[in-house]
Amino acid sequence: MKIVKYSKSYNNLLSIKKDFYSENKNNLKSIIKINSKYIKQPKRNFCKNCEAKIQKKLFFQFKVNYTICEKCGHLNGLNEDTKKFVNWLYAGNKGSNFKKNYLSDFNKRVLNIYLPKVDFLKKVIKSKINLLDIGSGGGHFLKALELKRVKAIGYEPNKSLVELGNKKLKKNKLINFKLEDTYQKVLKDRNSNVLSMIGVLEHLDKPNRMLNFFKQSKIKYLYICVPLFSLSVLLENSFKNIFPRQLSAGHTHLYTKNSLSFLAKKNNLKIIGEWWFGADFPDLYRSLLNSSSNYDVKKYKRLVDKNLYSVVNELQNVLDKNKICSEVHMIFKKK
Repeated sequence: MKIVKYSKSYNNLLSIKKDFYSENKNNLKSIIKINSKYIKQPKRNFCKNCEAKIQKKLFFQFKVNYTICEKCGHLNGLNEDTKKFVNWLYAGNKGSNFKKNYLSDFNKRVLNIYLPKVDFLKKVIKSKINLLDIGSGGGHFLKALELKRVKAIGYEPNKSLVELGNKKLKKNKLINFKLEDTYQKVLKDRNSNVLSMIGVLEHLDKPNRMLNFFKQSKIKYLYICVPLFSLSVLLENSFKNIFPRQLSAGHTHLYTKNSLSFLAKKNNLKIIGEWWFGADFPDLYRSLLNSSSNYDVKKYKRLVDKNLYSVVNELQNVLDKNKICSEVHMIFKKK
């Protein structure tokens, strides 16, 4: 029976995400730089999810044109995520282009963000888990698995993040590897029964290629976490001076409930676990605070806290239960 879960509390995440608030101008500047690089890539003509011919732009946001695929409902940026662009963003300068958010609060992130992911995985897959993790970042998920006594090995193209992760890991391993070579690692794996890609599938230049290698492999389960087209994107389109967390930089395309269903059907996969949650209302809260020019900032914040933050989890829950939130975790099983 499929397990479906909704929502999580944002209260413990505010301190971890504090740079979203305090570093808005610098974060926005960084995003504009990355987007400027992205729009120089060749034009996209086919949907990144279903590979159907895509239509003309639907909207424009932070220099980038976007459209929604009429066949599968996937949101596409109208430029290609070329191999050159992907390598520049995630592995360029020994990984320094993409390491900032991983260098602080390691233990807090493991406790509040990644341990719940492991708990969800173990709730869905009740048998013994041996896990292959692609795109492991700083090793936070591997550490959470380690704490729950789940054996795992991870591959990450960012050298700086691998060095960070290996300082924290004791049993599970994190290996620096070229992204192109991980496809063969998946195909040739004989020890793992779960392939995980936490916040990874949306960053690959050819996600369908990775899914094809998974289908051909001996691995039974696939665990992904992907960003979704949601209220957050509409807010970002309205607050032009606020750092866009959801649709920018490495998030050049976004999944939807429909495009994920299409993905499962196309690849003959059964969805056995879903966890829908988001940060859409926290994004609204952040946008209101950072766009305010009020003289008494502290007093204004108390006003916003009283009228929005006090009920932010309840409001978010409405979006989560309707599956129109900014993120989802899904676990698939080969049929």
